[in-house]
Parts: sequence; C-alpha cells; structure tokens
Amino acid sequence: CGCCCFGFGASMSQAQSGTTVEAFHFPAFHSFAPAYTKQPVKSTLQKQTALWCDLTLDYCRHYNVLWLDIVKATNCSLFVNPSIARRMRGEDVAYFLGALVERGDAIWDASRSRCLVFWRRPEEWGDIIYRWIEATGNNGSLMTVYELRLSETTRNEPFHALDLEMMLLALSALESTGKAALFSGEKSDSVGVKFL
Repeated sequence: CGCCCFGFGASMSQAQSGTTVEAFHFPAFHSFAPAYTKQPVKSTLQKQTALWCDLTLDYCRHYNVLWLDIVKATNCSLFVNPSIARRMRGEDVAYFLGALVERGDAIWDASRSRCLVFWRRPEEWGDIIYRWIEATGNNGSLMTVYELRLSETTRNEPFHALDLEMMLLALSALESTGKAALFSGEKSDSVGVKFL
C-alpha cells in the first residue's frame, strides 16, 4: 500500500521475511463511480461518509497503516479505482478523513495534512503492551520508549516498530489507568516508562 500511507510492524517484518500481505478485497461501493464525489444530499452523504470511514479503517487494519496523507491518498488504491476510471479529489479525501477524526477513529497531525488512524485505539495498544509487560515479568521495571518499540525483546510483538506517536498515546492511556508512569526524556524516543 505505500502510496498514501505509512505502515509499521507487520509490514516491516513481512518485508524482512519475504512474505507478502494478501490483497485487500474492496466492498462493492468502491466500484460505484458516484462514491468518489462527495454527495450533495444530506442523507446520501451521511451513508457515503459512514461507508468511506468504515472502509478506511478496514483498509488500514489490513495493511497495518497508521498514517494517511491527504495529498498522497489521491494516488492510493484506497481512494482510486482504475477499473472505473475514478480517483477521489484531495478535498473529498480531506472531508472523509475529517469525518473519521470526528468519529474518534483518527487524529490530525499539527498541519492537518495527514491523520493517525485508530484501527486499533491507543487504549488497545496499551493493553497489548501491558499484557506483554506482565507476561515477561517487567512490572516495576523502567524502560525507554525506544526499547519498547525497537529492541530485540519486542521483535515478535504486535507493537514492535509501532509508530512513535501511537506508542506515546498508548503509554499515556496506560498512565491514565495507573498502570504506567512516564518520565521525560531529551527526545520522544528516550521517554522513560515505569510499569506499575
């Protein structure tokens, strides 16, 4: 998928091991030409918006994509269907990603040019990380974000190579539930975390 998106983890592992991801199967509406233009009738637009938001989450989950870039998305198979000669305009991509943000399924970056997609919410990532912490007996230990994301000990975990911003959101979610305490570092990757 690399044309519009920034993946992580499984995509990198698959590239290293030589395995490929099975092709994504688009729903029928992806082959319906009017779906690629924001509809003027409110009830139709609501349904269209729900379809594109759900498709975006499914597509990103399938390819382990966390970031979608508006400009690059106009060339991505998510928003392009060459078999019907349709490509969504950038302003419409921005509208549907904005709806994803409004639903709580994504957040914009500071420039509002790309968004972090929550096909798995930060709280869910936090739970996965904490289960690993408990399973490996690391409760009470102090680790850096870098160690959690990129060390050999996490290589086979779903959160290995997780996007830094998503990792920080996951750890903040753990902190808000009293399962972790974060300590400032000079850089984001050197933030310390103590698991409680």
